[in-house]
Amino acid sequence: MTSLSHFLNGRITLHQPRRGYRFSVDAPILADFVECAAGDELLEIGSGTGIIPLILARKKIFQRIVAVEIQPELAELARKNVAMNEVEPWVEIITADIRRPESPLPRSAFDGIVSNPPYRRIGVGRLNPDHQKAAARHELCLTLADLFQAADRHLKPSGALFMIHLGERRIEVRAEGERRGFRLGRYREVFSFPTSVTPCLALFQWQRNGGEEIFLPPLFIFDEPGRYSDEFGRIIAPLPEGGPSS
Repeated sequence: MTSLSHFLNGRITLHQPRRGYRFSVDAPILADFVECAAGDELLEIGSGTGIIPLILARKKIFQRIVAVEIQPELAELARKNVAMNEVEPWVEIITADIRRPESPLPRSAFDGIVSNPPYRRIGVGRLNPDHQKAAARHELCLTLADLFQAADRHLKPSGALFMIHLGERRIEVRAEGERRGFRLGRYREVFSFPTSVTPCLALFQWQRNGGEEIFLPPLFIFDEPGRYSDEFGRIIAPLPEGGPSS
């Protein structure tokens, strides 16, 4: 069973499972963090119901996104959402296992990779009995190592990997990225409130080649309980930054 949800003040409409995987605040935060140009071809690893490509199609400029989802039922919903939002010229959904070398994706072909991977290691925390939620939250189908290996396989030498992860694992994420030969470009921490001590989320832009590390100012989701910050309000607002050209 699915439900129909609306986002960006109705500019995006999508079907989501009533009881399974449903997107959260990390999707629009990551989409906002992505930097891309008019000629860029992007790859999303772990698309769920396709919310991030839909946001990018409304708010960014790029050539094309190939979005990969391993769970067939979610991939089918993502295709339905892409068609319903009329972004087929720019967004393609593929059902595939990114971990397999024989996946249908070309090597060294993408200018950017976007991923909101599972946040929890196996054995840490309660494993949700719902398989969709479990695969979204725990590293059942995609580990940090898997993500960096896939990025190494499919990024152009000048490409960038954009990802979001738990703030509590930010040191581990950085160590794994550097161990896999990536270098940190842009980095930003996300806090629930200005008074929060530790970040709830962390945003990473990884480069294949070295460069300057840029530590962006923190993002606060709320100014106070029940009131979004101005910046987060802009992130979830419908105003486009351009949108893909037709």
